[in-house]
Amino acid sequence: MSTFWSGWVIILTLIFLAIMIVVVAYYWKKNSAANANRTVDSFDGIDENDAGVPNLLLLSYLLAFIIAAVFLVLYPGMGNWQGLMKWQSSSEAASTSPTSLAKQISQVPNGDTSFQALSTSPEVVVAGRALFQTHCAACHLNQAQGQLHFPNLSDAVWLYGGSDEAIHHSIVKGRNGVMAGWKDILTEEEIENVSYYVASLEKNRIISEPAVKLELGKTVFDANCTACHGSNAKGNTAIGAPNLTDNIWLHDGSVEGIISTVKYGLNNLMPAFEEQLSDSEIQALGAYIRHQGNRQNEKLAALDPDMVSKGQYLAYAGDCIACHTGEGGEPFGGGLGFLTPFGTLYSTNISAHPTYGIGDYTYDEFYDALHKGKGKHGYLYPAMPYSSYQYVTDEDTQALWAYMQSLNFVNTRNEENKMMFPSNIRLGLLGWNIAFLNTDPLQYPADATEQWKRGKYLTMGLGHCSECHTPRNVAQALIEKELFQGNLIDGWKAPNITATELYQDRWDVKTLTDFLKTGHSDKGTAFGGMAEVVQNSTRFLTEQDVAAISEYLITGDKYNELDRSVPQLNPPGFGDLVPANVDIQTVELKPLSSNDPENEAKLYGLYVQTCGACHGKDGKGRKGIAPTLLNNGIIMHSDPYDTIAVTIRGLSPNFMEQDSNFMPMSSFNSVISDANLAKLISFVRNKLGDRTVPVTLEEVAGVRRDLIKGGYAGNIHATTTPEQNQPNSVIE
Repeated sequence: MSTFWSGWVIILTLIFLAIMIVVVAYYWKKNSAANANRTVDSFDGIDENDAGVPNLLLLSYLLAFIIAAVFLVLYPGMGNWQGLMKWQSSSEAASTSPTSLAKQISQVPNGDTSFQALSTSPEVVVAGRALFQTHCAACHLNQAQGQLHFPNLSDAVWLYGGSDEAIHHSIVKGRNGVMAGWKDILTEEEIENVSYYVASLEKNRIISEPAVKLELGKTVFDANCTACHGSNAKGNTAIGAPNLTDNIWLHDGSVEGIISTVKYGLNNLMPAFEEQLSDSEIQALGAYIRHQGNRQNEKLAALDPDMVSKGQYLAYAGDCIACHTGEGGEPFGGGLGFLTPFGTLYSTNISAHPTYGIGDYTYDEFYDALHKGKGKHGYLYPAMPYSSYQYVTDEDTQALWAYMQSLNFVNTRNEENKMMFPSNIRLGLLGWNIAFLNTDPLQYPADATEQWKRGKYLTMGLGHCSECHTPRNVAQALIEKELFQGNLIDGWKAPNITATELYQDRWDVKTLTDFLKTGHSDKGTAFGGMAEVVQNSTRFLTEQDVAAISEYLITGDKYNELDRSVPQLNPPGFGDLVPANVDIQTVELKPLSSNDPENEAKLYGLYVQTCGACHGKDGKGRKGIAPTLLNNGIIMHSDPYDTIAVTIRGLSPNFMEQDSNFMPMSSFNSVISDANLAKLISFVRNKLGDRTVPVTLEEVAGVRRDLIKGGYAGNIHATTTPEQNQPNSVIE
């Protein structure tokens, strides 16, 4: 502050203090002449007496004056006066003048002025932090952790290199990262293909697209992108072209975001500070950036590699990535929407980002979230399966914590939930926990094998199988006594997987283990949400752990007792209905009508015309085209819901194993009437699944209504309007 303005501040402050003294003295003197018994005015029957100002009030003013005067003498408050105590705020202390900062830098041992050496000086780091908060935090956030479009400066990944010279150049001269847009050069299909290919380069990201799409994308990449990003996509620090294989995304790393970047390009500007900062201040900034990097490195170095590896395995077992990754988004970045009867919930970012993720959680806070549904900022909705995760042991929780802390930062802000009142009041979830959260530990029978115990621990804990396969009450709490009896979710029926159902449908430990480990078995192929479970979770588990889960489910448990008195199914197949010389492609469909007997020949003709080309004339499937329907677990299942649903909505392949993938299944939504669909499914379930109870027209219509309401009917997982979903009875 200039001397002129400093003088004015001092004068005005002294005048204000003098006025305070005058006011107190005036009223103190006036009090001596006051007479509380004398009436000075009356109005509407109310008398105003000549009472003095309370002495307590005057004494309070006097005390305030004394405190203010003492403070202004001892501490800064009047212009440039620093006070007798020579006190400074932390920000003022940090905002060291260039001259004193240069002196502090010169006092670093051995005269080493590298950013790493300067980062060991507390004084220089404090000054650098203050400068960073002033000039850099708006973009890179207060701990240099970065955010969308602005890089994390505390990790070991640098667009232009992490040397002192490169960092110094960035601060002094700024950077202008430019990527050209390709919308006028590449076709929409080429942009989409190359975007999926780039996304597939990221470790741990599951891309459910056919191999040919990724191969076409690589062709586009090789022809157009390698000049900047290199043939191995590792980037080029000389021009700031990022490494596309390191799981770190400066800009939006979702497939949609990558498509936008490729299509429209980017222009990322960092301003130059050479006119604003002195050389000493630039050195202090570099020291602070190194200091933050050292802190992050120390944090990662403190993690036990074995615990991190174990935690990664447990995260696979818990299928964390499936829920905490948005559609096409970055792993663990959150943003996946869950439609509930009370509104829409969005999964949160659980990367190690200290602002958007859980990087600033303590272990105890992480434990409470996982086991008690109590997050750092409030109670969690039970869409987070803490009712199952509460069974995770302390040792496994610590391993999970270590792995989560090792994750890269994901710069994705958490979506705001859209819950209706009063469901949006999180405190109410405490009442939900009190009413519905069963905190009893898992019980193991005395005669249970170690494998069975392991299977129960994984199934009921991290695997949280009951969360999808068990019905819920109106409060969305699991109905414990109906464990594994099936539940409608995302337009599919998570099937009844009770021991009795599995026994009747002739599942055994081997077929169930194959199914969970690969997504394929003699009992069919995983699809829908279960395919995602295999993709993201069970295929990464050991054969022994998957077999343990299978043994637990097949054997049964409390509320899931195995009833061996139920007869096992034995599908007869099509038998003599399969002509040896039938050309499936040219079979003529015989019309069905309501008054025509449903003879097997006509029903088989309907099957051949609609299903036989892919699933085979014998229903045993065709390799690389469609799975078997004979002995298929869904065809044999007591509930025909999914069989009906798959014919109406179609099915997208999961692309889990390229050698055993199947083609997409088209929707028969507008191809076959509900009446004929009921007859066809009844016939197929009888011959290929040994189910004798016919599927009714009402059941088909009911499933169709569910799918239309959810937007699943027609096309493959496409949302359509109810008008588009009305059946067009081509086959009558």
